[in-house]
Amino acid sequence: MTDIDLYIPELISTFSDRRFFHKADLVNFYRSQSTRYSENAFRRFLYGLEKRGLIQPVDAGVYTLSNEQSTPRPQKKFIPAFSPELSARNESIRTAFPYLIYLLWETKILHEFMLHQPGKNQIILETEKVAAESVFNFLSSQEEGKVFLQPDRTEVERYIMPKIDSVIVLDLITQSPRQKVNEIPCPKLEKILVDIFADTSMFYIFQGQELVNIFETAFHTYRISEKTLFRYAGRRKVSPKIRTFINQQTNIHLIQQDLETL
Repeated sequence: MTDIDLYIPELISTFSDRRFFHKADLVNFYRSQSTRYSENAFRRFLYGLEKRGLIQPVDAGVYTLSNEQSTPRPQKKFIPAFSPELSARNESIRTAFPYLIYLLWETKILHEFMLHQPGKNQIILETEKVAAESVFNFLSSQEEGKVFLQPDRTEVERYIMPKIDSVIVLDLITQSPRQKVNEIPCPKLEKILVDIFADTSMFYIFQGQELVNIFETAFHTYRISEKTLFRYAGRRKVSPKIRTFINQQTNIHLIQQDLETL
């Protein structure tokens, strides 16, 4: 596909004064420019623009024009490297509860975002509320004294933090952003960021300046979907608070604020 086929001068003229624009805007643009517009043709337009580096994706269905002054958003997807211990526990849970809906992760995957890395690692198992106690009893029978069910701040400080590793069973929040990594159902990075912000009792060691470090490094290193993050933050009823935190305490520029003016 040639530059003429992509209508590049017209594209730049249309979108040069807009910091961000939606996929739907591109659809409308090419419908107005091409007499042979179709969904397949639009996919070719989009592929051609991205391949030539003319546009950059900044969120789901959101783009910006590329130029020498623009700072590209990270496109690297966060894929956590889980420990063999977590993988073994996943196999154990999947065998014992084949129909269980759950998410599994460990706090050490946050260490790459931190300035001061703790020498502790907690495995977090989030499961359906109706099954939480059964899963807790099953894991406790295998690892007595290392498994905790919905611990409060006091339990975290007294019994969990002194241990090098432990397993924490929590209720799974519906519509949690999730993915699979090596057959392990785990949360997306957007969910983890919201969780450590919202649950200050459970994740108190990640608060203060470390929370700032985690958010800034995550946003500057990996592709973060603000749409996913704030939708889940809404589920946890912390959307306004986390937006204020990001705007006032970090150097992260939220693209959602620009999109609200479109």
